[in-house]
Amino acid sequence: MIKNKFLAVGVMSGTSMDGIDISLILSDGKKSYKHIKSKFYSYKKSTKKILSKLVDSFSFSKHSLALISSTEELVTFEYITALKNFLKDQNLSKIDLIALHGQTVFHDPINKSSIQLCNEVQIKGIFNLPVVSDFRQKDLSLGGQGAPLTPVFHKLLMLESKMTPPLCFVNIGGISNITVIDDQKYIYAYDTGPGMCLLDQYTFLKKKINVDKGGKFSLKGKINSKILNKLMSDKYFRKKKNKSLDRNYFSLNPFMKLNFNDACSTISAFTALTITKEANRFNAKHLIVSGGGSKNKYVINLMKETFKGKIFTADHLNLNSDFIESQAFAYLGVRRIKNLTISFPSTTGVKYAVSGGKVK
Repeated sequence: MIKNKFLAVGVMSGTSMDGIDISLILSDGKKSYKHIKSKFYSYKKSTKKILSKLVDSFSFSKHSLALISSTEELVTFEYITALKNFLKDQNLSKIDLIALHGQTVFHDPINKSSIQLCNEVQIKGIFNLPVVSDFRQKDLSLGGQGAPLTPVFHKLLMLESKMTPPLCFVNIGGISNITVIDDQKYIYAYDTGPGMCLLDQYTFLKKKINVDKGGKFSLKGKINSKILNKLMSDKYFRKKKNKSLDRNYFSLNPFMKLNFNDACSTISAFTALTITKEANRFNAKHLIVSGGGSKNKYVINLMKETFKGKIFTADHLNLNSDFIESQAFAYLGVRRIKNLTISFPSTTGVKYAVSGGKVK
């Protein structure tokens, strides 16, 4: 007999590729949910460098098998170290499962391919706990985008925060993804466009700075409307649903002739407007923002100017905006153990609602 509530550890790395998010929750995979602890563990600089090299290589070749294997070894070692540090104060005998998402390095739903690095067999061997991994493949195999997978968790958060629909949740990580819950509590979800990946890549390329912290560079610049309008007319935005992005879909080429601050402003505006355009399309009353981009003042200010409803950060609702997704995958891990659905035709385009993830 399957127990009712599970102590689940969710561990993942976002498309920003800056490190590892780990969360511990207690949940029944349905409406009962409690967040216990979360922590971030930064990748070593050498790991970040090799990950960037691997991701960039996919632009030229899909056959970097040796590099994939060696990079996965590094990522797995980082995960093991982070998990050991996170769990040292916890009673391992009480933890029921590890929900392992891993580090996304490539995403191509048209060809039913999405690669997340981390060796689940090694994780299982070290911690001797059930490991749920490979969350995206079943959805992809049944015609879905394999992303986003967090909407069912967002609906739980809506109930927890006692907010009323229509509303949107947006996670601004490397890529931005939106969950729309309409006034009938029906869920839609997809990637709206780039999150912070373009801005992070640009500031590192130009100044060897990993992020535009607080949006300080973007706040000093001016938007190049010509470039922004051209980007907003990309064919990706003409498709209204069931779509997801690889972080290499958009490039830095359009911004390379701008001065530094203007480029930062234009990139940030691109992120902000692709989000609010979608939220306004559904006449949402509220927009709850999480992820690293929620700390970029320029992005948030522009979203407030262009969104017709009210904007809150997840922190404002006593939800930790940095760890929504790691909590979500812990929750999805519990749902997988119970064979509950995690993706739906309206969220990923999958043929029918399915559970997902392999259990080791």
